[in-house]
Amino acid sequence: MKHQTVKRTAIVNLIAASSLMAFSTASYGHGLMVEPPSRNATCGMPTDQRPDNATNPVCVDAFAQDQNGGYQFMSVLTHDVGRQGVTPLPGNVCGFDSETWDNYNNGNTTPWDLPLNWPTTPVSAGNFDIVWDISWGPHFDDTEEFVYYITKPGFQYQVGVPLTWDDFEATPFCKELYDDSDPNANPDVVPDKGATRFRTSCQLPNRSGRHVIYGEWGRNYYTFERFHGCIDVSFSGGGTENQAPTADAQSVTVEENSSVSITLSGSDSDGTIDSYAIYSNPNNGSLTGTGANLTYTPNSGFVGADAFSFTVRDNDGALSSPASVGITVTESDGGTLNQAPIADFTFAANELAVSFAGGLSSDPDNGPSALTYAWDFGDGSSSTAAGPVHTFGAAGSYQVTLTVSDGELSDAITKTVTVSEDSTGGGDVTCSYSISNQWNSGFVAEITIENNGTSAINGWTVNWSYTDGSAVTSAWNSVFSGTGSGPYNASNLDWNEVIQPGQAVTFGFQGTHAGSTSVVDVSGDVCP
Repeated sequence: MKHQTVKRTAIVNLIAASSLMAFSTASYGHGLMVEPPSRNATCGMPTDQRPDNATNPVCVDAFAQDQNGGYQFMSVLTHDVGRQGVTPLPGNVCGFDSETWDNYNNGNTTPWDLPLNWPTTPVSAGNFDIVWDISWGPHFDDTEEFVYYITKPGFQYQVGVPLTWDDFEATPFCKELYDDSDPNANPDVVPDKGATRFRTSCQLPNRSGRHVIYGEWGRNYYTFERFHGCIDVSFSGGGTENQAPTADAQSVTVEENSSVSITLSGSDSDGTIDSYAIYSNPNNGSLTGTGANLTYTPNSGFVGADAFSFTVRDNDGALSSPASVGITVTESDGGTLNQAPIADFTFAANELAVSFAGGLSSDPDNGPSALTYAWDFGDGSSSTAAGPVHTFGAAGSYQVTLTVSDGELSDAITKTVTVSEDSTGGGDVTCSYSISNQWNSGFVAEITIENNGTSAINGWTVNWSYTDGSAVTSAWNSVFSGTGSGPYNASNLDWNEVIQPGQAVTFGFQGTHAGSTSVVDVSGDVCP
């Protein structure tokens, strides 16, 4: 057997002041593309095109199976880095499996993911502006970027056929960065704080016929809140467009401590291949050579799977999507390859004392030896127990790393562990209930937990009940349980577990009532 080390890092502790509430009036941004109008700007944003009064046929169809989601047109959001960094990609394109639809039991499908006959905006290649309306949470200060993708050449939108990521180019045609400390640094992003809008300027690629633009507004690492949407467009003029070339995927096998020659290839339906370029390098070996003729050499002693990707460019300058070259490096003696273990752990904090459990770690082939555990608690202390209990010397956040080994291969995972000397935030916590919206038979409400103390809240649970016949039907941003008039119970998710001093967490829910609903008292382990 030969040695291979694989390391993964999973930062699981997000800053807990972030929230997804669609109707929040606190510090949480919400927005959508309005020029040209996105699908949710067509159906949902206009007050006369909502589930209870829509007359536009496409809006009627969009809300037919989702009578509540149409009121959350500005909250098609996630907490991640968008298409550039999420693997695997979600099943829905336009809503990106929005977290606001987590409890709808419909696969996180928003009304704007449906393959309807959406109205189109006439466009042509060249200068192209997209305007975002962020008036439901005007967060200019932590806005980081705007990213846009377009469907591939040759694509034609078909009513009844859902969009897939394979329909879109792999790389954005426009990505604009923004820093509010220097708002004029990028002339292609113009903030209009009076109108609570951003105008972004791009170069739209040439296409013909009916296409779709997928857009993202991303906030920075304080929240990683990201908003998603689709704009339907129709191209006119420009003549026959050039068709992008195709890079050909392939697989090769090579013995350890050896090399293999690889010839890249591609095709172009309306031209010729002009050049080849490496898109991503192999992780466990190196490439030499130029153009289409390369040689791959694995790292000394490495056996296992490796890969790299490449693109091709045609004689008209069009670039292909990346194609992968899969590489299998075998042992020279032909033996069975050992598979690396997978490290994982859970933890529970009680003020400064934390109980760790490495039992989630696993080994796909259970060998050659039983797993061993090596903990680095990030404060100079360590342990080799499978489930140690460690007491930190002071409140704060620590990077805790668990490395597991099967005697030959190893894997490591790092998580952020936050501890405090007083898990209730110093006793100065407010838990408030507010009603965001109310209509004939339903309502939307939210509960905010605000830490006014001097130390972090590490985990929270709240409870409430109704006496007026109100009942909750769905909730978001919490682990939720309860039926009827209650009692209801909501507790934190991983990303909003910790509430730092001066910060707050808001979660929301939707329900029904017999005539009206009223504000109720909230209790719980952190509420006074």
